[in-house]
Amino acid sequence: MDKRGFWILSVFVVALLGWTYYLQEPPSAQPDPAAPAPELESSAPAASPAAAPASELPDWPARSVSVDTPLYQAVFNERGGRLESFRLKAYSRRKLGPEMPDELMELVTQPNRDDWSLRLSLTDADAPKLENAPFLADRASLTVPEGGTGQLTMTYTDPGGLKVARTLTFNADSYLVAQEVTLENGADLPFDGFVTMRLNSAPFAARPGRYDEMGAYLNDSLVTGPAEDAGESLGKYRGKLTRADWIGYMDQYFLTALVMPDPADEPELPPPSLSAFYQDHGGLAVGVSRPLNLGPGKKGVYNFDFYYGPKSNDDLRQAGHNLLKSVDLGWFSFLAAPLAALLRIIYSWTGNYGAAIILVTILIKVLLWPLTAKSYKSMKKMQNLGPKVTRLREKYADDKEAMNREIMQLYKTYKINPLGGCLPMLLQIPFFIAFYRVLDSLLELRGAPFMFWIQDLAAPDRLFSFNFSIPFFEPPTGIPVLTLLMGASMLLQQKMMPNTMGDPIQAKMMMLMPVIFTFILINMPAGLVLYWLVNNLLSIGQQTMINRPAKA
Repeated sequence: MDKRGFWILSVFVVALLGWTYYLQEPPSAQPDPAAPAPELESSAPAASPAAAPASELPDWPARSVSVDTPLYQAVFNERGGRLESFRLKAYSRRKLGPEMPDELMELVTQPNRDDWSLRLSLTDADAPKLENAPFLADRASLTVPEGGTGQLTMTYTDPGGLKVARTLTFNADSYLVAQEVTLENGADLPFDGFVTMRLNSAPFAARPGRYDEMGAYLNDSLVTGPAEDAGESLGKYRGKLTRADWIGYMDQYFLTALVMPDPADEPELPPPSLSAFYQDHGGLAVGVSRPLNLGPGKKGVYNFDFYYGPKSNDDLRQAGHNLLKSVDLGWFSFLAAPLAALLRIIYSWTGNYGAAIILVTILIKVLLWPLTAKSYKSMKKMQNLGPKVTRLREKYADDKEAMNREIMQLYKTYKINPLGGCLPMLLQIPFFIAFYRVLDSLLELRGAPFMFWIQDLAAPDRLFSFNFSIPFFEPPTGIPVLTLLMGASMLLQQKMMPNTMGDPIQAKMMMLMPVIFTFILINMPAGLVLYWLVNNLLSIGQQTMINRPAKA
């Protein structure tokens, strides 16, 4: 599990076990070489010569070539054949305030032109520098109709004799772009080294977020990690890489990745060499390298496909290459996947994801009702022994070993399992974590309205939008009504929980839990807070029903 998953697991363990057990008893930038080294990098090597700065580029009228498909609008520049823009038609930028207009989601967000993505480079000392080479496009624009395909070819011939052609194939119903690079050596000398495609991605939002990270699928396993640790993550595969499907940069909902051909299509070639370097803009540069052995008069063909698009199950599945693995549902994916499918089915009936979240929460609660009831009843029995336990604590205050022995004997006498309230809760944790991960990663919740002020279930809960910042609040700032209601419900639930040990100090400490969790959830997606609130209300109702016969 990645760090985010570990944090989520820790939160749930503290929340669920804490209520029972205790009551019972921006880094510095690394070098950004123009071409990565021909093996997996565990740390940034010494900087190699980079492309010339914009002020030193030759003065020639490089054109911007637009590509329009039903799914996206892309712009390529003849200077190096680099990607200037990639805007998704079905998705808009997340608003950070009322003054910001809706715009199409842009996945090329580099702060300056020298960071444009998809650079092609050669490492042979005698080979031309292609990063800023004057490529010539075979058209000024391209429109791909519904159900069709289209091609754009950019060519460059070096005065030394090397001919380079980049052919891009666009499919109307896919975010995967096929890219074939053809090198033809018309010189008298061979070219040896590596041909490299580098993808450079800055954070897709205004600033790096907690979900921004490197992603790769290597040796049939998903590899993730913070962008600043990408080189270290790749270094673990040094000398051990047998298969590479893709490598890129992703956040909660979007992915940019270089995609490798299926090894079965290139059985004679070894796995590609990969590299990753943290960038000072908070993003990541990843590289895929292939051996370059091009004698005079010889021609080589290399495939450097890429995916720029949403982490949508349908789109990722259609693109293939195990890109669907970029949607990480954690350890309990065997539960999360069915819950996600159930959420989509209920949404197809209700037309509202907020209502779907409520209904799925109710179904989970009904499914786990026997376990929860058993836990509450066990805690109630232990509460009845509270006075006796208190007397034993006072009697053996100076002898902890004797005190614990006598308390355990008391439980045995009354046939009470001190873990009876804990174990049923423990069995519920996988369901809680699984649905948490679904709500935290489901693309369909982005921009999905619920009711009243909640118009984006994937954004933090905010009533109003203030023109000033509040400490610890992510923008936009406002009143987190749903989060405060969740905290209040947790406080009420905490007061209803039996104090099985009769320890007032522990009881007061546990009353801080609602405050802590309210603070933690202030910047969490509204859909997640809605789930937690509904779950708390259902638990309060269940606990009220269980306590009623005892009062009678």
